[in-house]
Amino acid sequence: MSGEIMLLKLDRISLTVTLAICLCLLSSLALADPGGVLHVAGPWGPKTLDVQRTGYVFKRLGVVENLIEVNENLKLESGLAESWTVSPDNTTWTFTLRQDVRFHDGMPLTAGAVKASLERLQQVGSVLKDVPLKSIEAPDDATLVLTTTEPFAPLAAYLSMGETAPLAASSFDASGEVVQPVGTGPFVFESWKAKEEVVTARNDAYWGPKAKVSRVVYRSVPDAVTRLAMLRAGDLDIAQILPPEAIDSLATSGKFDILRMPIGRCRMMGLNMAKEPFSDIRVRKVVNLAVNREDLVNYVLEGVGESATTLYPPMVYWTNGNLAGFPFDPAKAKELLAEAGWVDSDGDGVLDKDGKPLKIKLVTYTERAALPPTAEVVQAQLREVGFDVELAVTVWEAADAMRKQGDFDMFLVGRGLLFVPDPDYNLMTDYFSDHCCPVNSPLPAADNWHRSLRFSLAV
Repeated sequence: MSGEIMLLKLDRISLTVTLAICLCLLSSLALADPGGVLHVAGPWGPKTLDVQRTGYVFKRLGVVENLIEVNENLKLESGLAESWTVSPDNTTWTFTLRQDVRFHDGMPLTAGAVKASLERLQQVGSVLKDVPLKSIEAPDDATLVLTTTEPFAPLAAYLSMGETAPLAASSFDASGEVVQPVGTGPFVFESWKAKEEVVTARNDAYWGPKAKVSRVVYRSVPDAVTRLAMLRAGDLDIAQILPPEAIDSLATSGKFDILRMPIGRCRMMGLNMAKEPFSDIRVRKVVNLAVNREDLVNYVLEGVGESATTLYPPMVYWTNGNLAGFPFDPAKAKELLAEAGWVDSDGDGVLDKDGKPLKIKLVTYTERAALPPTAEVVQAQLREVGFDVELAVTVWEAADAMRKQGDFDMFLVGRGLLFVPDPDYNLMTDYFSDHCCPVNSPLPAADNWHRSLRFSLAV
């Protein structure tokens, strides 16, 4: 289950400010009776039954499984594929499938079924769109062979993502659309209401250890205060992503267990480089210097989290723990603004340039409890160096629409970093010029550097 964390930074090439956020999972738990029904609520529910378009919910609910899984140390390990090998030229991957697995409809998991599922995923244009796959072959029922056009080290990591999970042929109607997700996991899909509820039942024919509860009812409840009230009223066994200030009262009530653990998520603030003022790298650096990350951790997150010095938290093995990050230095921030031509010509506390005030729009959303108060603190801190920050706090769909339209200057998001347990996925989606919406301007040198890493690293 995911939870809250906190951090803040602006990356080294000033493409995005990564707002510090996170490190700790806040998931409150009052476990259901063994064999009973487990009631869970989180901020989001699937908009569709198509796992290949939104796989994370069905993966977390145990409906689907992957060829490759990820352990608690973020290392790849065998899943539905019991082993795999890579050719000497790093372009041919051969997976040997488990022989004791059946889909929920009773059909055996075969390489042909996995091949068909992956080929449909390619057509959907989902997570494999950036993977240089040349061919998918199934020479026999137990062997799957993936060939890439060039060496691509992150391939196994991509195959751990929920969207790549094999689906049975019975998942699809005659037109190829998903009508029910038929996977291989410990829970079988039972029913759903779009964006509201998913119900699953224990798979008594599961190939691995059987689940200890008979059913799971997952409800989508966007408002964190409502989730908290439902938990306290006894309507839930697990509530995800609760307000940090609720921890102490829940812990002292004696009714709940508070699970605290690092998770792969940070608060990231994207800056719209397509227009002023953030088309100027000096102004982008100002945001990093003017925001006090420790205040965010101590006063917004109630100490549940730590400041970020890089995009990735210390828990991931590929992070660089030696980077110092940006200091909190409002004096230097003011110097950079003056250097960029921003002055307070009328003494109102808001800087201006060529008659235009330094007014910006910060967009965020309510589904993650810590984001709105984080935005308020950032608003106040940027005001101290001369910004006039307008807050636009709304629900995720509306906020994301503004982001895609470029209707923002700063976009505060809770960024999941481990949907694919490899840095390639986030670097590609957030920093590659043709992937990052209007947040970033094209940087051919950065694109070429990233492309060389994708295709030259040894597997």
